[in-house]
Amino acid sequence: MIRILFLTIFFTCILFATDSTKIKQKKEQILETIDIQDKEAKQTISNIVDSKFNLKSYKENYFLPFSYRYKSDFVYEDAHGHTSNNTETEFQVSIRYDFSADIFGYGEIYSFGYTQRSWWQIYVPSAFFRESNYQPEFFVTIPTYKFMKSSNIKAFKLSFIHQSNGRGGEWERSWNRLSLATYFLYNGFITEFEFWYRFKDKIDYNPDITHYLGYGNVKLIYPYKKHLLKLSLGGNLFDKRYRTEMIYTYPLPVRDENDLFLFVKSFNGYGESLIDYNHKVNKISIGISISR
Repeated sequence: MIRILFLTIFFTCILFATDSTKIKQKKEQILETIDIQDKEAKQTISNIVDSKFNLKSYKENYFLPFSYRYKSDFVYEDAHGHTSNNTETEFQVSIRYDFSADIFGYGEIYSFGYTQRSWWQIYVPSAFFRESNYQPEFFVTIPTYKFMKSSNIKAFKLSFIHQSNGRGGEWERSWNRLSLATYFLYNGFITEFEFWYRFKDKIDYNPDITHYLGYGNVKLIYPYKKHLLKLSLGGNLFDKRYRTEMIYTYPLPVRDENDLFLFVKSFNGYGESLIDYNHKVNKISIGISISR
């Protein structure tokens, strides 16, 4: 059923494909609605929204050579016969392709996204990949400038998301979900409320995943001049299983200061990776990113 849905979406995308000029115009209209006086903060937000290419960064693209797990009360799940270290390297590659826009006249943008995140045990002799998570998705972003001009609500985003670690057998972890996100902008603060519904799988490798990851997430984004701070909060409040992730980025003084950033991240709680979704993880990481 999921394969049929993906194929249907793929051929629909080809049918309604729109030229990149129209998509760029819609993005520029979104940027014009950002009512912030501080020019540097506005540029920081435009780093998130705008792009020179149609194939662009989606989520953060980062490389963190030092990712340290502390206060550990469990051993990493199956490590392919290798011994894992608490210090590892983590990286994420995330891209999107905006293939169409404004089909129904609301300025909406239709996109494919793909995010891959890996945990690399580079500090052990075998230097193996402990875990990788893969997340393809299809989403529609609907800006509100046409029908909610004076509102602090700036956009809605509807997504169909698949996420798995591709390992198979008893170590397979995967789920499919439908997500709805709403974006607010007030005095320079961006708030994202995301709620999701998990689809039932024919073979359920992790039936209790929502007991740990819950049914939504709240993200607070604050740009201050060239600084950008993101705080994500989520989990299952009923079972008292929480997660917090904080990301700080700042442009490095190279090139034009818009494509290489200092990247610092902390994570506390459940769901850092799919293989360890049901274990509490505390980590601090530092490195660089090429998108925010």
